[in-house]
Amino acid sequence: MLQSIRDHAQGWIAWVIVGLIILTFALFGIDQYAKGDKIVTVAEVNGEDVSAREFLTLYQQQKARLKNQFGDMYDQVVDDDELREQVMDALIESVVVRQWAQDHNMIVSDQQLSATIQSAEVFQKDGQFDQQTYQNILMRNGLNVARFEQQQRQHLIETQNRQLTMSSALISDAQVEALMTLQAQERDVNYLRVDHRPLMEQVKVTDQEIQDYYQSNREAFVQPEQVSISYVRLSQDQIAESLEVEAQALETYYQNNQDLFTQPEERQASHILIQVNEERSQDAALEEIQTLQQQLQEGADFAELAKEHSEDPGSADAGGDLGRFQQGLMVPEFDQAVFSLDKGALSEPVKTEFGYHLIKVTDIAPSETPAFDRIRDEVEKTYRDMQAEQRYYEQLETLNTLAYEQPDTLAPAADALNLEIVTTEPVSRDGAEGDVLGHSKVINTAFSDEVKNEGLNSESIQLSESEAVVLRVDDVIPEAQKPLEEVKTGIRQQLIAEKARQASEDKAAELLASLREGEAVTADLESDVVEYHPVGWMGRDYPQMLPPLVEAIFKAPKPTSDQASYSTYALPTGDSVVIEVLGVRTGEMPEVDKTREQLTTALTNLSATAEVQARLSAMLSKAEVRRKDNYKTLKPRQ
Repeated sequence: MLQSIRDHAQGWIAWVIVGLIILTFALFGIDQYAKGDKIVTVAEVNGEDVSAREFLTLYQQQKARLKNQFGDMYDQVVDDDELREQVMDALIESVVVRQWAQDHNMIVSDQQLSATIQSAEVFQKDGQFDQQTYQNILMRNGLNVARFEQQQRQHLIETQNRQLTMSSALISDAQVEALMTLQAQERDVNYLRVDHRPLMEQVKVTDQEIQDYYQSNREAFVQPEQVSISYVRLSQDQIAESLEVEAQALETYYQNNQDLFTQPEERQASHILIQVNEERSQDAALEEIQTLQQQLQEGADFAELAKEHSEDPGSADAGGDLGRFQQGLMVPEFDQAVFSLDKGALSEPVKTEFGYHLIKVTDIAPSETPAFDRIRDEVEKTYRDMQAEQRYYEQLETLNTLAYEQPDTLAPAADALNLEIVTTEPVSRDGAEGDVLGHSKVINTAFSDEVKNEGLNSESIQLSESEAVVLRVDDVIPEAQKPLEEVKTGIRQQLIAEKARQASEDKAAELLASLREGEAVTADLESDVVEYHPVGWMGRDYPQMLPPLVEAIFKAPKPTSDQASYSTYALPTGDSVVIEVLGVRTGEMPEVDKTREQLTTALTNLSATAEVQARLSAMLSKAEVRRKDNYKTLKPRQ
């Protein structure tokens, strides 16, 4: 083909081609041909660019994962700016680790990568890696094989780096023993609680203090932007209730759908289970179950043998009785055996994933189709639900169409479908109580640019599988500063509470000073605001005390040989306490070996995590990192 072009590109044809090329370069510049598309970068790490494409890929993956995790709560739980910062931090860390790995000749072989991918259950079919499944899953997630495998190789390098660091974490026996001693420590304690509530009646708050607080905290008294909305609600349940149902239609539906109302056969069975496990081989379990089978054939009582020998903790005490169940509810081997036996019959040994069973069918309740008159109400409900579901989706389509075609009013849709237009009180972005204003999709839609600013009807919003609303914004109330008179009462109560807390702390400080001068912690110190609590010896799991107070007690200084220790602590409730520690001892610790093993594991993991974080921090501190601001606003290409 190229030769043909050369052969014919003579004379005026050649000049036309040259002219077109010159015109193209004149219009667009030869530089564009030389350089190609410009790659947008979001950061530079030790001279290596981090591309916008890498950032957006990870950002969208994390966003999709969090949306799947939080569902409708996503917008309330996840801050997009924070998410972008976390993604950028992760990318920079990933680049730093990869660069370190390259500098230290750390690699992931093709065999290691292949083994990791092929061992992932998500890519397997019938327990074996399936290439087509692998490619289909990647395609559904917008990944090609090369990019995915590059990501996995990077992940494995980071994992190797982490494991290499974690393997250096060492915990000594002395550390474990010291922690065990601390864990078992007991303290002999008394304390005084200064109740702040009576003090609230004693403190005074002036108008000037309220004014000063208001002026210093004006941002806390801003009424956020609000919208009042109108909506129409389409409900499948309401449609079902409004249907007119003829008796003949019900009887016809019953006759044509009797399988919906048929009670399937149920069987009651008992079993004896002998498990196959590390302590008992399959042959040993089979031999044991066959021995029990022989005893039953010789007249032994099934229930007594089950109580004595069955290893099913859920049924052994009941003589092996499993109650009634329908076919398909048990594992296939067990299910097939039960539903192939006659009443009173004993099965041969049945092998399942749990071990070997002997099964006895004790009762059979045959399949039954109740007469129409007996279940008329059930038939009617099922019929109404079926008809309503069909009409619901038909009306939902009509609702969407009318709301779109007449976007400045809900009246045509409401009239056509006989729906009520509901108008709400103003609501902020925090929403309000109720299944409509409390639904995040409703609030997000109400504050969207299209609905709030352009004044258009929304699309239908699914509240559930059988309910939807279409809304519009009637009024927008801008953000405004609340006047002092509106918030004055709340400020007064807050200042009273703060002064009472402070008075409680001051009283605790007075008590502390007197105790250190030699006064004893006794009931004599009780008053309208002070309570005396003799506790005695207590451990860290003391259940009759608030956890923050327990923590404060075990952080308090130890007593000396001849002097108790005294300290104060402000409780989150607003009360203050004065703590007296009279003695410290090491209590008994049950299951010492188990506790030692658990603490060793916990300390090792804690140390390993700290080692990883310290090493990563050291790498990052040495790296030259330059972030650009564009990652804060980058949007995926549409």
